Amino acid sequence: MSDHHPPGSTSVRAKEAISGTGLSQRRVAEAIGIDETKLSKALSGRRRFTADELLGLATATGVTVRWLLGDESQVSALPPNSATVAGSDEEATPKRSIAEAAWTLFGRHGFDAVRIADIAAASGVSAPSIHYYFANKSELFDAALDYSVKLAFDRQIAWLDDIADPAQRLERLLELQSPLGRTERGEWSIWLQTWARLALEDSALSNYPLSYERWSRTVQATIEGGQRTGCFRTGDPRAMADELTSLLDGLGIKVLTGVMDTDTFALRLRSYLDRALTHPSAAAAVSTTTEPTTRTDKSTDRSKESS
Repeated sequence: MSDHHPPGSTSVRAKEAISGTGLSQRRVAEAIGIDETKLSKALSGRRRFTADELLGLATATGVTVRWLLGDESQVSALPPNSATVAGSDEEATPKRSIAEAAWTLFGRHGFDAVRIADIAAASGVSAPSIHYYFANKSELFDAALDYSVKLAFDRQIAWLDDIADPAQRLERLLELQSPLGRTERGEWSIWLQTWARLALEDSALSNYPLSYERWSRTVQATIEGGQRTGCFRTGDPRAMADELTSLLDGLGIKVLTGVMDTDTFALRLRSYLDRALTHPSAAAAVSTTTEPTTRTDKSTDRSKESS
């Protein structure tokens, strides 16, 4: 991670986050996907957490990557009602586990097909225990939606914080928000179901409009940064962000429903950025110094998705 995040401060917060869960370091290391020795070195400040490790740690403990880094990052607008600190509430961990199980099942099978009993079995608790934390299935879906927002927010903070160039940051931001990986497809499934529900219900029943506004502000701020450096065209950044997010939504739905393949998705998005956003002089400079590349490495899918 970048030098403006001292490893010591992150390691202290990481230890606090782990302590709040009651999990052993070994269990946390397994959830992150690293060996316990690496985790111990990171917790002692002898090595830095990688972006993937920060994502895994935040997912396993329930805190945000932004909080782990010291609440300093400004690369992404804050989501509404976001948890920022490691909680000591004994109810926090089982409630979070239930919400994560609901997220996985709703994302794979849809709201109507999932029963409370299914979520109870997946989270290892009884159906009455589910009702202790959540009044009904709709509350469980809202918790799953909040979890999707947190996953997207954590991914943005972890992967964007070290990218100074606005054009590169926007490309990575759009990639992270695209339905190209297993985790991202799960989020998109939840969001698509939310859109369908909001089309039939009062939007005040969900925090999603506020969450979408956070996403739009993040894109807008990135565009504004590119306009200041001259790599993006001039224009109304709000309108440009609305157009870009709308395009991403439409293309993402086509990918999620099998109407479009991922290669075409990337091609259409790249073409739009070149035509509508990238300043001609900046595009010419890039074309003379670099060859077109296709990014193949993806952030590691989190263990919460495994069956």
